[in-house]
Amino acid sequence: MCRNKECLTGKNCSVIKSGLGYNGENLKSIQISAWLESDPVKRTKLEEIAIYSKRLGYRKIGIAFCIEHEREARLVYDILSRYFEVFSVCCKVCSIEKESLNIKKTGDLEFEAACNPIGQALLLNDDRTDLNIMLGLKTGYDILFSKYSEAPSITLPLLELPYQGDSEIDFIE
Repeated sequence: MCRNKECLTGKNCSVIKSGLGYNGENLKSIQISAWLESDPVKRTKLEEIAIYSKRLGYRKIGIAFCIEHEREARLVYDILSRYFEVFSVCCKVCSIEKESLNIKKTGDLEFEAACNPIGQALLLNDDRTDLNIMLGLKTGYDILFSKYSEAPSITLPLLELPYQGDSEIDFIE
């Protein structure tokens, strides 16, 4: 929270500069990100994710979603499956009983399934996804998912999703 922001004019005010490793895939990633940042075309996060993934040569995209956002997950799946092989897994995968994890039930149901972010990550690991999208995972669940995901993970904000299923993504070559 410095006030001067002298880094914007070239001053190196930290000791980490010499340890940065922007080469190989890291260099390609930051180059694509910088292009997306500076391109005057305004895109949704989903469009950015698709373009970034395509340019990095990703073929398999995973979607780990909260069951409360199944409709949005379906929309994301439908859009991305035009360009990638897409795998999805909902938060209640494996149907683990809340009581078996010492979690209080929220209702008076006989069986109440707990969310399973580690299970979501392990299943997408089995699918060998190149990138995983977290959609609607609650705080803590997203952290556990990211911790166990072998692929890089990104959160897709729900407010930015288009609600028409006819969105096309322009992959400017």
